[in-house]
Amino acid sequence: MTRIPSLAVPGRITAPDPERVASLPVPMGLPPLRDLHAADGPRLSIALMDGGGRLQDRGAVAVLGWSPGDRLLITLVRTSVVIRRRPDGVFVMPHKPYVALPAPVRRGCGALAGSRLLLVADPVHDVLIVHPEAAVQAMLRTFHTSLAASEETA
Repeated sequence: MTRIPSLAVPGRITAPDPERVASLPVPMGLPPLRDLHAADGPRLSIALMDGGGRLQDRGAVAVLGWSPGDRLLITLVRTSVVIRRRPDGVFVMPHKPYVALPAPVRRGCGALAGSRLLLVADPVHDVLIVHPEAAVQAMLRTFHTSLAASEETA
């Protein structure tokens, strides 16, 4: 039987070493949200997503220190996206410093071309969390409801 070698294209997906992958913990959910006012606290920004899923915000990538060739693990958590730099990551940072959401992830979180997304870049946890508009609206509704409730009790 002839073995067909795998195709390895520069900057594309290649299979990670199975021994290395087995030793790494699997990310579960979101990291804790640290104090936004701390000097090294998370950086918040709003990014526009283009038709290819690229998040038009180089600042978030710069804060995290991610470089071309870094491997990224992209996980959908409910309607938000958690992106971590990990050696077993399936996705690779391109030469231009943009993160791109794969089509299944975009569909899962409801992000369309032209969507504005809330980015939370946390360099301490080496993670980028992407919240689509619907998630931000839900957070704001909850917050505004709590404001109204506190006014009623005052």
